[in-house]
Amino acid sequence: MSAGGSLREVSRRAVQSRIARAAEELFVDKGFEETTVDEIAAAVGMSQRSFFRYFSSKDEVVLDSLERLGEDLAARLAARPAGEPEWDSLRRAFDPVVERFGDPVSRDHDAAIQRIIDGSPRLLASYLCRLELLQRMLTDALTKRVGDDADPVVLRAMVGGAFACLHAAAFPSCDPDQFAPCLDRTMAALRPVGAR
Repeated sequence: MSAGGSLREVSRRAVQSRIARAAEELFVDKGFEETTVDEIAAAVGMSQRSFFRYFSSKDEVVLDSLERLGEDLAARLAARPAGEPEWDSLRRAFDPVVERFGDPVSRDHDAAIQRIIDGSPRLLASYLCRLELLQRMLTDALTKRVGDDADPVVLRAMVGGAFACLHAAAFPSCDPDQFAPCLDRTMAALRPVGAR
């Protein structure tokens, strides 16, 4: 990618982040269904037409943070030491989630967005599709790390198991201060038998 392409993408991401933050505030204050694209555009000082240059719909705005999280998790997984066991690399790739969960402001924000998603069958279906894509992305990153010896079915199951641990640790009854230890305990209990 050229330097201009990189700069353009960074600039685009910055605008998308600004739109997403404004939209999320409106969704929390007014409700998702009650918030219009015109209101989101006005909140960031742009036209509806400009909004659609960055997002295809307000649904995409809600799901944007999951896409960014997926990119972050995949990048962190790819950056783990080559000799590290896959299961341990997956746990370390979840560090951004642990960090967000440990910050009360981020945690409250994420919980509000999750309530919006859970309250809309359309958004929930899209969210689950994105979650599936995120798991595929991590499976691909893990497959590249392992190389030719990789069994894609086993690695896919491993990623799914790691996400099940993440979900279990984030269950609403979990004490936020215990999220990281709960995740570690869950992942230790479900560590694959064949994991190095």
